[in-house]
Amino acid sequence: MLLTISHRSKILLSGAILTFSPLPLYALAGTPTLLPDSVNSFFTNSHMDISLRNQFKNLNTSDAGRRSVQTAWGQGVSLDYSSGYLADILGVDASYYQAFKLAASDDFWGRSILYNDKGKAKGFHKFGQLFAKAKLEGDDSYLKLYAGWQIVHQWGAITNSSRTIPSTYQGWRMDSGMGPFIVRGAWLTRYSDRGSPEQIRFTTADRKKQIGHLSTGELLYQQQGFSALYFFGESQRYLQRHGVQFGWQPAESEHQVNVLGMLYYNHGLKNWQAMSPDARPFNHDAWHPSVYVEWRQNSWKHKVGASWTKAKSTDRLGYFERHMAKNSRGRFDSMANAWGNDYVGNNEKMLAWTTEYLITPQVRVGLQSAFGWGVRYQDHAIRRGETLFFSKWQPSGVKKLSFQLSGGPSWNYQSQNNRPILNSDGTPKRAVNHSVEFQVDYAFNLF
Repeated sequence: MLLTISHRSKILLSGAILTFSPLPLYALAGTPTLLPDSVNSFFTNSHMDISLRNQFKNLNTSDAGRRSVQTAWGQGVSLDYSSGYLADILGVDASYYQAFKLAASDDFWGRSILYNDKGKAKGFHKFGQLFAKAKLEGDDSYLKLYAGWQIVHQWGAITNSSRTIPSTYQGWRMDSGMGPFIVRGAWLTRYSDRGSPEQIRFTTADRKKQIGHLSTGELLYQQQGFSALYFFGESQRYLQRHGVQFGWQPAESEHQVNVLGMLYYNHGLKNWQAMSPDARPFNHDAWHPSVYVEWRQNSWKHKVGASWTKAKSTDRLGYFERHMAKNSRGRFDSMANAWGNDYVGNNEKMLAWTTEYLITPQVRVGLQSAFGWGVRYQDHAIRRGETLFFSKWQPSGVKKLSFQLSGGPSWNYQSQNNRPILNSDGTPKRAVNHSVEFQVDYAFNLF
């Protein structure tokens, strides 16, 4: 059944949202016919959407030295409201999230779908987004500001992630552009995870010290199939990151070729150096260069990538830390961030490839594989890899409905406190893992 929302109902619903917003505009909700156009557009240009995600995730792993079966199944509901702009300058957005528990194993917490309430799996709800927005626009330039709880995705050194619902941050963002140049920045102070209702502070990896804020900025140039990005990020007195990315999409190619090269650099600050080596991923500095190429050919899509990592750690297996702090998510576009493993160990080389085939316009299937080598511990080589199957069906008769199924084996090494667990002959113990995931998404517009 289709739901039709009248002009007056839009105003009343917008007024209800504004009651909880930082903008004191709720008094306008009852006078739709008396409002000037500059105010009326705030309500008439508003919209509200509902997104539903049913997600089942299972991982059978021995990475931590014991066999752990991590299963979680949940239903997520997202109600997203976005207003128009008052005087074409000011607006407000809000999102309400709820996750329902459907099933869980004892080690459900590893899948980040359900709330871990002292070892018990529970559903939860929260207002994940509530922020004010402002904009100024010219013929070839713009400035946009956002303040409050919000999704921050691929923004400088920071990003977010999703399960049945997305993770969000508290703080402000800036987005501005002129011609082919875009400048973005953010200052963030708290985080709410994808599997929790809590609003928490950033901390060091050992959780012993709070981090006051994360700050980041980026400069992007994009023009006629070429892009260049530089970003900088810093978690207060903890970790500093620089990144550069260069993209190329040749216009004359019939295969829609896309090439992306990147270099990420991490530098540990005072509170990083103060951590025990058991919790510290690398000693002082870490590097990660990477490249991938993707192209299409008829019904086929291919992607091939390679990377190398330098992240030295004394008497331990160092690795490149993707995230800027505990309780945050870091931007990382390398194929080393694979489905089964993260191929970012010290001296680790990685090759990855993905092949996808479009069976019909609605059905696609594919394989993703990765292999890492070059890591050594006490003169023993460590190699790991994975091969996963994935599929997606988007029925043509129903918009914004999709079904996804994926899973497969992966091979890793068992470790604790950044050290491999060894066999009696001194070789690192192998971890043989496998996973499966099923996901259904559906979204529709209320008004």
